[in-house]
Amino acid sequence: MEVKLSKQQKVTVNSAEDIYLIMRQILRRENKIGQGQEHFWMVGLNQANKILYIELVALGSSNMINIKPREAFRMAIYKLAVQVIMVHNHPGGNVTPSIEDQDLTDHFIQAGKFLKVEVIDHLIISDETYHSFVESGIFKKLQASERWILPYKLKERIRNEGKEEGLKEGKEEGLQLGEKIGKEEGLREKAIEIAKALKQKETSITIIAETSGLSIEEIKKL
Repeated sequence: MEVKLSKQQKVTVNSAEDIYLIMRQILRRENKIGQGQEHFWMVGLNQANKILYIELVALGSSNMINIKPREAFRMAIYKLAVQVIMVHNHPGGNVTPSIEDQDLTDHFIQAGKFLKVEVIDHLIISDETYHSFVESGIFKKLQASERWILPYKLKERIRNEGKEEGLKEGKEEGLQLGEKIGKEEGLREKAIEIAKALKQKETSITIIAETSGLSIEEIKKL
């Protein structure tokens, strides 16, 4: 259900607190019984971080568990939102994220990547305070999670990492070979210098060959 917003609430979001203040106003519209239930909203934003819509996706703790990405992102696709913020309330006042809250966020981050609608934060709110997953650092950890990553994306990443590793190994082998060739060329130059010096002293070619390591044919050409 789309939440009716006033002109003052269709603002450009600059911080988690901006969202919190608006969501607290929306929650306070309800009576005490309504405020005592868990609500889950999705806030859709355009490229300029302006609020396009706020949708109440689920009501009640039992419904929270069963939220599917197709339900949560439906309005975002319809309204052409490019970013969304997840918001839900904890009626008891404790805004510490549960394991289930983190898992849902993890799931939606990956779903958003697939749908090209970026999840940029998750807020847990009460009447007095809020918890931002981004501000607490949890969000960054969930972005790196692979629990809900799509199988084809995982295969694609493994394939790309394999290519990069192959290029890295090839580069290292090339550097090692270049270093080896460089050393060999340096030694050869020194051998030629020695052979020339001995040849000027009219040393026997056989001795020069043994001393420098060059072949008799090479020494004759010097």
